[in-house]
Amino acid sequence: MGDTVQSLILAKNPTLIFGVSEFILASLSLSPTPTFVPLVLLLTILRVHGMRIAYRNTRVLELMCSWVAVTAGASLAHYSSATNALSSSSQAFAAVAVMSAMTYVLAILPFYVDIQFHRKFPTVWAQVTFLPVVWATMWAIVSHLSPMGRLLNWSPVSSSHPFNWLLPYTGPMGIDWAVGACAALSSEVAAAWLMSADNDEQPVHGEAQSNRRSRSLLTLGTLLIALTLPSLHVRLPARTDTIFDTSPLGVACALPLVHKGQNPTLADFITETKKLTSQAKVVLWPESAVEFSSQGEREAAFEELRKDIQKSVIGVAFEEFVPLDPSNPGGSRKRRNGLALVHEGQKKGEEVVQYYKRNLVPFTESFSAIPSTDPPALYNFELGPPKWATKPEWSSTPNHTRPLTITSSICFDFAFSSAFSSLDSKPALILAPARTWDSTVSLAMWEQAKSRANEIGSVVLWCDGGATGVSGVGGGGISEIMQLGAGSWTRMIGLQFPFNQSKTVYAVVGDFGVLVLLVAIMMGGSSVVHHLPALSGSLSGSRSVLQAVPLLRRLLPGRRRDQESLIDVAVPGERQSLL
Repeated sequence: MGDTVQSLILAKNPTLIFGVSEFILASLSLSPTPTFVPLVLLLTILRVHGMRIAYRNTRVLELMCSWVAVTAGASLAHYSSATNALSSSSQAFAAVAVMSAMTYVLAILPFYVDIQFHRKFPTVWAQVTFLPVVWATMWAIVSHLSPMGRLLNWSPVSSSHPFNWLLPYTGPMGIDWAVGACAALSSEVAAAWLMSADNDEQPVHGEAQSNRRSRSLLTLGTLLIALTLPSLHVRLPARTDTIFDTSPLGVACALPLVHKGQNPTLADFITETKKLTSQAKVVLWPESAVEFSSQGEREAAFEELRKDIQKSVIGVAFEEFVPLDPSNPGGSRKRRNGLALVHEGQKKGEEVVQYYKRNLVPFTESFSAIPSTDPPALYNFELGPPKWATKPEWSSTPNHTRPLTITSSICFDFAFSSAFSSLDSKPALILAPARTWDSTVSLAMWEQAKSRANEIGSVVLWCDGGATGVSGVGGGGISEIMQLGAGSWTRMIGLQFPFNQSKTVYAVVGDFGVLVLLVAIMMGGSSVVHHLPALSGSLSGSRSVLQAVPLLRRLLPGRRRDQESLIDVAVPGERQSLL
């Protein structure tokens, strides 16, 4: 049965089987929120497919079939979010298809580089771990150059895999490396099975090479399993019922309820905010909550807001229109999205405009808005004690407050892993106003926001004003969606006290430092593998158990089958081993 299946895959109907498999896995894994296991399986199929066709004269045709299959699957996965973004469903599908096709070309490059160059490395370990390094490097480059950031990357969301704890140390490159490593390991096992023959006992030459390969694969598998172990430890959020080692903080998202078809007004947001300040010290409005036509109108609105907000700080996300030419105020104007921090201690004109949106969504925003070039800044808010604590208990400072470091970013900016790379220290809280058009897009951006918060060791307050947008709190052991759609909410969180403002490892070294680490693992790990006991000795007691499983038997030295037996090609010179 095994040989029949292998013949069917490699010799009889390879193009159809690979194409259908890639379409199904692409539709499952390449949605706006990619999941880990289907993505690894897709990469496994693509690598095995690539190894099969690399030296065949039909490789261009088969590669085109693979391109069409993956593009169609990815387009189907994004269809719902795209149709809600554009008025025409055909235009939406065409736009998604073009982006998916371009992303496939980028995704296939690491496989091409791996197939062409991995055999040039002197050690089997380096050959096996070359693909994960190239895979992680490719998506790091794409995320820095692409106008979509990491949104179209073939990278899994944090909730679908056990490697999320790596983010403060390696950032998204570490996650991409884990994806590439799992795909490399599983494709090696799949190739060994596909290239097997009828006779299990048939000896082959090169037992030493087989021993080195199997030892490297088992080492890589052991490393990946070891990297999942920290995820078994559940990180609990900080307590909110004590003030001695934590600072309890009430946060809120203002999403006023209005009649269907109407948008909340400035008065609606002010009324809603005054209700929330009794429970929350930080209240955030969603992206483009209000619109101002001039600076004077903006300052007047903030003055009205300051009248009764107690000791809270309000993150007011607004949209304003500015002249393209400052010397000609009456000329053409474009809008820009900003966030201002307002509290009662300010006077008119003293409000802090914390941030202006830097990255605009292609097509929907890029033509009508102007981006900012200023990076996010840190703002120190003096946090007073909760109602149940006395001022001397809370702080010994003259004003009896604790410093709360706040920074901010707006919606699409979170798609870029460099969003907070300019900060000199770690913020305690990130304000994240957003406005999305579809729940799948909102979930994708919510995952990006949580990743950025975990990368720098902070907590993000995500407030989405979209009709089907999700809002919640992420980071610091919290990953909680509080609301879908309109409806204000509050949440009590605990922040470390005294707060450690030291930056995380990833925030210090960045992507380049992580790349150096991954290359060091690839080049230096072979020495570790070399000193491990040979499989012939270390597995002698368990060889009979492993040989009972045909898939594992392929990896044992002295039991490798004829790797060319199933490459049934009529054209001479195209008999190529997958391994």
